[in-house]
Amino acid sequence: MGVLVVDDHAGMREGLSAVVNAQEDMMVVGEAPNGQEALKQFRALQPEVTLLDWNLPIIRGEQVLETLIREFPNARFIVITALNDDDCFRRALCLGARACLHKDMLRRELLPAIRAVHQGQRYIPDKITNRLKNNG
Repeated sequence: MGVLVVDDHAGMREGLSAVVNAQEDMMVVGEAPNGQEALKQFRALQPEVTLLDWNLPIIRGEQVLETLIREFPNARFIVITALNDDDCFRRALCLGARACLHKDMLRRELLPAIRAVHQGQRYIPDKITNRLKNNG
């Protein structure tokens, strides 16, 4: 499956790409360092799964998600963030993300999330589900 990696930190993009490309069933088809480039890359590549940082320069991840879901309703996004903000997770899911991961969860949760989302499922780790339930 083709994966687009969107994050403003080059090291994060490289790390995510290395993990994805090490899998037999997936490969990175593109990378973007900001929201404007994310829109361009997504439209050109139409990846099967997009890893989308929430906190992007030029055009924020939230706006990228909202725009692309409107244009491509079946697009599959996994929002990743370093923010510890429940509203961010709620907003991402409401806008159409199929998964939300805090960056400290990536080692354990990234590959299962990509595979689940690729199969059309939602993937929300228990830690995030519990936080959202407990914080209204």
